[in-house]
Amino acid sequence: MSDPIHQKNSFYIGWQEQAPPDFARASRRFIALVLAVSILTAVLLVFGQRGFADSVFELGRITAHEGILVKAPAPMLKIQDGKDANGKPLFKSILLIGFGKKGAEATLAAIEADQGQALEGRAVQLKGTLIYYDGKTALELTEGKDAFGGFLERPAAYAPEYVALGDVRLRGEILDPKCALGVMKPGYGKPHRSCAVRCISGGIPPVLRIANKAGETNYCIVFGENGQPANSQLLEYLADQVQLCGRLERQDDWLVLYTNPETDIYRLKPYWMEGDVPLCGE
Repeated sequence: MSDPIHQKNSFYIGWQEQAPPDFARASRRFIALVLAVSILTAVLLVFGQRGFADSVFELGRITAHEGILVKAPAPMLKIQDGKDANGKPLFKSILLIGFGKKGAEATLAAIEADQGQALEGRAVQLKGTLIYYDGKTALELTEGKDAFGGFLERPAAYAPEYVALGDVRLRGEILDPKCALGVMKPGYGKPHRSCAVRCISGGIPPVLRIANKAGETNYCIVFGENGQPANSQLLEYLADQVQLCGRLERQDDWLVLYTNPETDIYRLKPYWMEGDVPLCGE
């Protein structure tokens, strides 16, 4: 016959062979609850993480590419990619980037010094490591000045297409295109901030990543008002959501934003904080 008083006041000492029934039941329930909460927490953490982007960095694979080399607004290799309805050539732009966390300018200057002639507007072959994502492509000049494969005999037939899109107000994240297009995963957001600071400090052109209401993304290379580099002025805003005001152009298949980082950039506050973002020019 059970003893209600004994069950109510049961006491368990660890060296005893068996715990009182009510103590054992409570322990089993507590352990089961902790196990269930642990499993649920692990599942939520896994599914709550951002998935890896399908960006590509062809590490260890050097490929050769032929096109017209231009240095403005940023060093690019222009490769003909079909024609429009009027028969005008269309060009795909491959953004050129130096090895490591550096821009391509020093490598191109070394090639020009080695060849004794300018590269601007010339048909050339360049070798490097491709990086691509979201319809944008970059080429890392992995081998330095040895990335130069020679001048091509065919004449340069490139004519840039400029389309003025007027004054705009854009919102997005400033990042470095090398990591964002595939070298790092993730190549954006707070986890990537320190890496982005080093890349932009090294001369890689800063890019504003924007998205429309449909979730489609695009990228704008960001310069100062007169086309001068704005890298140092944008460092403190990397990995933050910002609003940039300025003059927008489409140059072939890249957007280019000319802005004044001293007056026309605003760090966006989270939606739950009070305060409005100034309009352009305010």
